Amino acid sequence: MGMQLLQQNWLFFPFFIFFLSIYLIGYFIVFRNKNPKIRSEFSSCLISLFHGTPAAIFGAIAIFSDTNRGFAAANTSFQKTVLDYSIAYFVTDLLHYIVFFPSDVLFIAHHLATLFVIVTCRHVVSHGAFSVVVLLVLAEVTSLCQNTWTLAGACRKEDRFAARVYDALSPPFYVVYTIVRGFVGPYFVFRMVLFYASGLAHGLVPTWIWVSWAVVVFSAIGVSILWIYSRWVDFIRERKIAYLDIAKRYDLHPVSLAIAFVLRHPLVASVVFGATKSWQLQEVLTACKIKLTDEVVEEINKIHSRFPNPCP
Repeated sequence: MGMQLLQQNWLFFPFFIFFLSIYLIGYFIVFRNKNPKIRSEFSSCLISLFHGTPAAIFGAIAIFSDTNRGFAAANTSFQKTVLDYSIAYFVTDLLHYIVFFPSDVLFIAHHLATLFVIVTCRHVVSHGAFSVVVLLVLAEVTSLCQNTWTLAGACRKEDRFAARVYDALSPPFYVVYTIVRGFVGPYFVFRMVLFYASGLAHGLVPTWIWVSWAVVVFSAIGVSILWIYSRWVDFIRERKIAYLDIAKRYDLHPVSLAIAFVLRHPLVASVVFGATKSWQLQEVLTACKIKLTDEVVEEINKIHSRFPNPCP
């Protein structure tokens, strides 16, 4: 019995050694000049890069190569391999959080819940890998962009190139992530729950299994939606605050700063404005008398070069 279990699980161990080796290489070699906290975070992103895109690609191949694919279909050998690959990654990353961030209960709980779904599908019921692998593909399809965005974001204050990469990746990443996690994922889970609740998988996928899958996945989707919502809020706020900081630093009202900047352009003869209150009109009149210095204009242009479109 022990030998049979070892043969069934043998792929997990080389995959685990693979991810652990990449993590250690990242921590002790690639990111050795970073402080310990950054080193561990970057090493986590590194193994995520080696997991996410390959898991999405191989997962898609495993799905479409199965002619009997469906919510109640038996797990194929290729699907089992993909599941073992992901189990090894999540175990490695779970160890990362336990060692370096034991207080990060949310991520530890997320990894444990994800492992529960994958492990039960792989070793308890041996059915339903179609459901789990599709969800895995949806979760990892943005992995390459997300990890690159994360690494660039961590370095953007010290590295101008990293800041440009971060700013360039943010809008497309947020859009794709919102579509996948906010619409495609919930729709697929709805179809999955509808199928299992109909009893068509009775005797293959126990009720307690698929219900627990649904609870875990819906919870993860909810957290993802809250996360991307907060990113959108920060994305918009950052563009507004950048110009407001200039106005505050030079003791100008944002309205006066904006109108004065427009009037400064040699091709602008007049500015169309709207004012419903006396103080708004006063700010416009004040702007007509302001002569912006080259220093102020240079700061405005720097922000514009970073955020060419301030209204996403």
